[in-house]
Amino acid sequence: MQKAIILATALAGSIGLAACAPAETNTAVEEAQDSGALAVVQGFYEAIGTGDMDTVAGLLAEDVAWSEAEGSPYAAGNPYVGFEAMGAGVFGPINEAFADFAGIPETFTTEGDRVVVEGRYTGTNRETGEALDAPFVHVFTVADGQIATFQQYTDTWQWRQLTGTLED
Repeated sequence: MQKAIILATALAGSIGLAACAPAETNTAVEEAQDSGALAVVQGFYEAIGTGDMDTVAGLLAEDVAWSEAEGSPYAAGNPYVGFEAMGAGVFGPINEAFADFAGIPETFTTEGDRVVVEGRYTGTNRETGEALDAPFVHVFTVADGQIATFQQYTDTWQWRQLTGTLED
């Protein structure tokens, strides 16, 4: 666990996953604030953005099931179970491949214990200098005040092209 925290702390500082208020609001977000799920997910983005890995770890269930988009260069270990697996299989490799990486949430939509976040990934490939600018959708399930599951959807073609893993 300590290794993952060190990795994630270094990653958060270098990738700058940004916390931001939603650019748009909707009634589903306003109605769901009482459930706490929205606050947990917003707290996750804020903690990542500030590099507060203790808070990040506390917001994740010990057995969180984290799934990257099918076809993503980081999906081989799906689902990554636990914080350490996420750091080794997802966050670490992204940090190695991209400078100034950010995942910027733009809108939050909630229904019960589920929070859907729409946003954009940006960054620069460290080897080629090519820019990443890909939309994402993150789907979180929150249980007992912690993130229990995560599913990512994104432009996997762009990710594979920029990481050199695009197959002919």
